[in-house]
Amino acid sequence: MKKTVLLFIIIAFSACTKVLDQVPEYTIAEDNFWLTANDAESAAVGIYPAVQSLSMQFPVAFDAASDAATALLINYSPFSQHGIPVDNAIVASYWQNNYTGIGRANDLLKHVPDMKDSLFTGNRKQEILGEARFLRAYFYFNLIKAYGPVPLVTTPYTSFNADFTIERTPVDVIFRQIIADLTIAETSLPVSYPTAADTRGRATQGGAKALLAKAYLSLQRYDSAAAKALDVINSPVYTLVSGSSAYNNMFTVSGKNSTEAIFEIQYVSSSAQANGLFSLYIPVNGIPAGVQPGSYQIAPTDKIVKAYEPGDIRRNATLGLNTATPALNYVSKYIRLTNGTEPDIIALRLADIILVRAEALDKLGKHAEAVDMLNTIRRRAFGLPTTTSSSYDFPQAGETDSDLTLAIENERFKELAFEGHRFYDLVRTGRANAVLGINADQALWPIPLRELGRNPRLVQNHGY
Repeated sequence: MKKTVLLFIIIAFSACTKVLDQVPEYTIAEDNFWLTANDAESAAVGIYPAVQSLSMQFPVAFDAASDAATALLINYSPFSQHGIPVDNAIVASYWQNNYTGIGRANDLLKHVPDMKDSLFTGNRKQEILGEARFLRAYFYFNLIKAYGPVPLVTTPYTSFNADFTIERTPVDVIFRQIIADLTIAETSLPVSYPTAADTRGRATQGGAKALLAKAYLSLQRYDSAAAKALDVINSPVYTLVSGSSAYNNMFTVSGKNSTEAIFEIQYVSSSAQANGLFSLYIPVNGIPAGVQPGSYQIAPTDKIVKAYEPGDIRRNATLGLNTATPALNYVSKYIRLTNGTEPDIIALRLADIILVRAEALDKLGKHAEAVDMLNTIRRRAFGLPTTTSSSYDFPQAGETDSDLTLAIENERFKELAFEGHRFYDLVRTGRANAVLGINADQALWPIPLRELGRNPRLVQNHGY
């Protein structure tokens, strides 16, 4: 991925390097690119650094805003306190990084359709276009969850004289674009790639279907959410890892790109494509040998520490306890080793989509089927075969449909802890006030002050 980071700089400023063949200064030159299939491949790969750049915002800031974590230092404390200033640097970076990815996807979607099909092997041209559509949808979904309505831009800017001031687009309109992009992507993307890193780290049919399921769930289109989730569940590409060692390993350096991962953001080491999350979650002292110490800026809450029942294999994969005095609970899903290697960030995985289907079925009144989905996750959590009845089956005597809804919510809390989903889960279900004590204004981040200065047509979110 990193070899194409400078790609778009080269495109934008190539006119300045051709003294004898200049183009007008108000035109972005593109004559030296979009000529070969390799150019298209490089452009597709060049979108992913924008995904990687989100690590210090997602999952961290969303976790800090949830009931699973508390920010201990100033960088993320505004998220835990739900009092984010409009000039917050994390808020500004998240906006910019997502729109950087959207710009690169738009650039590809403009130029690749007119490239000669003979340059590409088989269906590769359509796959590349599907990849850009998946990533554009991913970025816009990120933006909606953070800011609500945002400017919808689907074409690249080709002139420095263009009007860069765009109003915020209603959320339902952006969701229509997300669904349109993903619907095309799921029919044009490959099912898998030759390597596990590409199958889990690049856009695939399964990734498009999974993101569609989550988008439909947000829109309360439960039939569609359940159907798309089932498509992913039935895919032979994805299976839940089984047993405590495999579950623990899924979040380690050695366990990257497991069979459970659908879309896993790829990182390498401290010196190349690093996410740096260890620095926020890991204590300074009393940690296991071979683990890089951090600054312990984000701590798990007592609520998540006490949420796991005895025998739940997920606890040890999620939480650690150092040997200092006093002993500190810490998040153990993002451990960098002292040799510099660190794990990936799993953006989409099968357990999430199984619980998406459980939630959708519950809302449709299909409670027995919802229970089956819930129990698939709970049996794995306790190391039990998914086909075996157990004392963990739900519902039990005296429990109601509302108890099932809460059980699914709580299972997402434990299963997906510190993976960036909890805050939005509470917001989209209308539970943020009851659980977090926040009002509707605090459910969204402010529009960055920098963007308001650049674009006078932007209107700030209410309450900021």
